[in-house]
Amino acid sequence: MTPAPKTPFFDASGRALTLAELLANAEGHPLLLAFFKVGCPTCRLAWPFVQKLHALYGGTAVRVAGVCQDTAAEGAAFYRENGKATFDLLVDPEPRFAASNAFDVESVPHLVLLSPGAAVKKTVTGWSKREMEALGRELAEAKGLAERPVVEPADPVKEWQAG
Repeated sequence: MTPAPKTPFFDASGRALTLAELLANAEGHPLLLAFFKVGCPTCRLAWPFVQKLHALYGGTAVRVAGVCQDTAAEGAAFYRENGKATFDLLVDPEPRFAASNAFDVESVPHLVLLSPGAAVKKTVTGWSKREMEALGRELAEAKGLAERPVVEPADPVKEWQAG
């Protein structure tokens, strides 16, 4: 595992947060950073499943934070419209994209799973039903929890879509 970059993040009110603060808020759980852009069709596809992952394992096996590459208001609207997301909203606004650049985000959605010790454990770019299920399985197994499907077997969602 490689160390995560020490880059600033901003909450929806504009307050700067360090990676150390975000990891402390995760209370010993891994932190999943989900980078997104509101105009991204693949982000709209993936977002309800990121919310489902949060609903299943948030607070018990992971802390989830969306990292919006648009304004906080646009990010909040995106949350409401795409899965009614209830996890943390962070902002990495244009034109700098400091956090996105530090984490080598070339397209979105881009998920980065960080260990409690600030190491990059896993990255997933675009949408992959298989990768989303594997992520849920990994989180459940790490905490000894019963695995529950992030994507229901009968769900007709695409298997894969590029970001």
